[in-house]
Amino acid sequence: MTLSSNNHHLHHDRPESKANSIISEKFLPEKQGRSSTDLDDNKTVNGEKGLDIQSTDPVMEGKLLDYPEGGFGWLVVLSSFVVNFWAFGSNTTFGIYQAYFLKANTFPGAVATDISWVGSIATAAMYVPGPFVASMIRFLGLRVVVASGIILAASGFIGASFATQLWHLYLTQGLLFGTGAGLVFFSSMPVAAQYFERRRGLANGIAVAGSGIGGLALAPLTRLLIAQVGVRWCQRIIGFAIFGFMTSICTFIRPRVKTFKSGPIFDFGLFKVHGFVWLLLTQLVVAFGYMVPVFLIPTYSSVHLGQSATTGANLISIYSGINAVSRVGLGVAADKVGRTNILLSCCFFAGLSCLTLWSQASNIGILTGFMVVYGVFEGGFISIFPVVAAQVVGVERLPSALGILYFGNAVGNLLGSPIATAIMRAHGGQYIGAIMFAGFAPLLATFFVLFIRFRISKKLIAVA
Repeated sequence: MTLSSNNHHLHHDRPESKANSIISEKFLPEKQGRSSTDLDDNKTVNGEKGLDIQSTDPVMEGKLLDYPEGGFGWLVVLSSFVVNFWAFGSNTTFGIYQAYFLKANTFPGAVATDISWVGSIATAAMYVPGPFVASMIRFLGLRVVVASGIILAASGFIGASFATQLWHLYLTQGLLFGTGAGLVFFSSMPVAAQYFERRRGLANGIAVAGSGIGGLALAPLTRLLIAQVGVRWCQRIIGFAIFGFMTSICTFIRPRVKTFKSGPIFDFGLFKVHGFVWLLLTQLVVAFGYMVPVFLIPTYSSVHLGQSATTGANLISIYSGINAVSRVGLGVAADKVGRTNILLSCCFFAGLSCLTLWSQASNIGILTGFMVVYGVFEGGFISIFPVVAAQVVGVERLPSALGILYFGNAVGNLLGSPIATAIMRAHGGQYIGAIMFAGFAPLLATFFVLFIRFRISKKLIAVA
């Protein structure tokens, strides 16, 4: 049963609204309805087959009856865009910092694997707060959690500017920044889905495009700042910018669903939802290879192809720009041709591009082509995955679900790039092993998405 189909039945069960409002206050109590999903478990919900869920997420007891499909929802999307811009865009550029640290020998004796841990720790730390944010919001309030995250993220970059040893960066630009960014991200990410149903792919695509636009804008800016004012003032400027921009939009992070202070920290009932475990495995496996090209391409272009640091930064900008456009474009396509169909294609072609293009990138033209193709499909995965998650578990349980699902990212992002660079060192500095590692991760995830796709619809060609 589709979300739109379920809403159709629910609208017949409620009285007509006397006035339209941007933020709906109508909710259906748990005993009258259940989370709407697209997975068939031969159970009946409101007269149609659907998923048998015994209880709704205690964080979001009740059910949305309508979706504004716009209005204040676009400001919510804007807030999520800005959060993605600074949370992920700032870390996407770490390859530029890494290339600088290696060239300048900032940390004597440190090799690429040692320095890559900074970016990996930051990426992994973003997802660690995921399972706990819903509970933190219940007990502390949304504003406190968001404000704490902004302060931690900004302090991470500012603190990194005073680092004299590599482990200082692990704690500041890695752990501190990542944890803070994660608190803001998980507080804002599920909210847009509460304002959109028919346009959910488009809305989420615009929101997560912020990380691609962030990488596009911040890569050349980071390179310029390092060249003009030095790496330490570059980190301070980025830190103050994170604080200023995130603070300016936090008032727009406004959920429509009421929160209650009771309930468990984890919604273990999600593991009984058909398709949820496959989603968790998909996210976990993709995370191992997801950031490997982003972190290694700047050094690959300079060491393997003899290109300048400017070229490496430009490649990241190209990737980020394509990434941002694809998140919106594939989000629109997902609304029309099926969300799991697009997610499946993204996993397959992202992996295939590593094995066929990056592995053969003997000149800058092929390498640029790879960054374009990888940016399209990797960006699509980031855009569509939360939408598919809502399709599987229902929008009411999405905050708890995303927290658990993205927690799997912590392991993959923490270990992915260091494993890839260790493989590279074991092969005498050759990149082919790291490339195979990056490519096979999303290809393996393709099989997990297939289980979800055929659970929704067993037809080979279907909008699913």
